[in-house]
Amino acid sequence: SAGVLTGWWDRFSRTPEMHINTLTLYQLVDWVINPATAPYHCSLVELMTTEPKQPTSWFTSHWWGEPVRDFIACVENHTRVRSLPDGSTYWVCAYANNQHELGKDLGKDPLKSSFARALAMACGVLLILDE
Repeated sequence: SAGVLTGWWDRFSRTPEMHINTLTLYQLVDWVINPATAPYHCSLVELMTTEPKQPTSWFTSHWWGEPVRDFIACVENHTRVRSLPDGSTYWVCAYANNQHELGKDLGKDPLKSSFARALAMACGVLLILDE
């Protein structure tokens, strides 16, 4: 269907047994986010908030294959090291983009994509590297 990027990653043939310590964003999207948002055809952020637009303080760049637990630890450490106030926000593509219509969020012009809009709003970028 339109907006679905097929063939670039075969999730189901590479998804090992899931465990809380190793759960990746690929698995979280496949097994939690997509099923939860499918009836509404929306992003996870849209499903969980009543606010039409969510502000973002920090743009995150990371690998979907890292354990979500490690990602969360990095964000928590970033918040602590920078002495950020409660309520500081992080833009995470898997949660902000509608996984059912990625073509709409990505678009044809990278400068008009959801990534570019989030970068323009953010005060900084949190780059998370794999071990």
